[in-house]
Amino acid sequence: MITLKQIARTPTQLAEKLRKLEWQGRYSEALADCLEIIDGKACVPALDGTSQDERAELLLRYGALIGFCGHIGQIANSQDQSKDLLTRALAEFIDLGDEEKIAECENYIALAYSRKGELNECLVWLDSASRRNCSPAGRTRLHTHLGRALVNLEKKEFEKNIALLSGLEDAYLENGDPFLLGNFYTNLGVSLKDTGRLPEALRCLKLSRYYNGKAGHKIYQGTSENNLAQFYWRTGDFEKAHRAIDNATRIFRSINDKPREGFSFDTKANIFLAQQKYANALRSIDKAIDILKRGENASFLVEAILTRAKILLFLDRLTDAVLGLVNAVEIERVKVGEEAVRRLIDEFVQTLKQVSRAEPEAARRWPSGSGNLNLLIPASLAHYSSYSGVWVHNSNLERFGVRRGALAVVVNEEVRRGDLAAIEHRKTGLIHCGTFDRDFGLVSLDNGDGEPQLFDEDEVRILGKIVGVGCCQNDDKGEIAVEPLPFDPHSGI
Repeated sequence: MITLKQIARTPTQLAEKLRKLEWQGRYSEALADCLEIIDGKACVPALDGTSQDERAELLLRYGALIGFCGHIGQIANSQDQSKDLLTRALAEFIDLGDEEKIAECENYIALAYSRKGELNECLVWLDSASRRNCSPAGRTRLHTHLGRALVNLEKKEFEKNIALLSGLEDAYLENGDPFLLGNFYTNLGVSLKDTGRLPEALRCLKLSRYYNGKAGHKIYQGTSENNLAQFYWRTGDFEKAHRAIDNATRIFRSINDKPREGFSFDTKANIFLAQQKYANALRSIDKAIDILKRGENASFLVEAILTRAKILLFLDRLTDAVLGLVNAVEIERVKVGEEAVRRLIDEFVQTLKQVSRAEPEAARRWPSGSGNLNLLIPASLAHYSSYSGVWVHNSNLERFGVRRGALAVVVNEEVRRGDLAAIEHRKTGLIHCGTFDRDFGLVSLDNGDGEPQLFDEDEVRILGKIVGVGCCQNDDKGEIAVEPLPFDPHSGI
């Protein structure tokens, strides 16, 4: 068994070191030399020779760290282990009559419940912490407010959050702790964004990024990037949105924070959804769910499953979308309750109405430009202004979902580096397809065989980007149904 003397000169110094590392998000580093894992359970050092208040403080610090570390590492039963240690610390502080420390324990127990999506239990502990005799502007009470704000965010009660936090800015600024300020501006900024108060939201989200950077908290720096990505997607600045969310994903991956990495793919999927790039959105959300289903964060998982259901609606897969909604509802009913379930269903119904409104436009027939065929364009591709078809006579595009003999559907859109494109050689009239690149007066098409085709830019005409493939033909009516291309090489996913 590890002893305290092996890791610190005094219990007080050790506790302060653990607290400092915790508030910088360096959870694994804090626990690296302090724990033994026996039969899948974290065992804290022997606390022999400590006073009651030293023992209580160390139990609090270890309980908090195990909760954080277990969450980002998706360690089974970590939140229950965290609550066990925190409850032991709570009993010690109750015996000592230390109201401030009792409230701090209750804050962390609430947080452990929130990570599992058990928000009702979380609120019970936050209510108890709020009744403790603590300094109104002290760290513990401000931490309690942040816990309640987190619950409001997960329940999408944004107006309630604004009412809670808008009068507390001075208290957080007076405290001056970058960790608390970063969290304060994160919670307020997200709430302002989702109620449409965009200039105020952008100010708060940028302050959040500043203070989280000042605190040296990598996890919350990534969270700030994720929130800014959501802001930019809502305002239609997709280039900035993708840049921000890619930054967030890199940060989360570098510190092995699996739940937040998974949720960053949810944000990425929503950006693609807003751009009407439904195949890309589906690939991204599938990555999110694959990561999140391995952990204990039910709230993140429910959001991802709902996002996937919305994407499936736009891909005309109603049955699969409804099954996804049912899955999300089952989790949410157990973890949160009927009110949250109604929110999920309402959000799904709103998306269904949006898709239904788009259907008349999507059902139109479009001349293919290939003989007498008409293209039946699905809702997911209905936003383009014109379409043409190119018959594919080889197997070079099979890895993109376009088989030999299929009709590749081309849209007259600007072609960017990495897009799957079609070009026509001006002299021969031959059409060539592949992933597009252009530089130094040359056009390159790569179909994955390791030998890109090179053309003088002046000798070819760029027909456009390939976005779909003809999947079945009605010979009587001269119609061919179109499906979205299953893979867009430009997505980078």
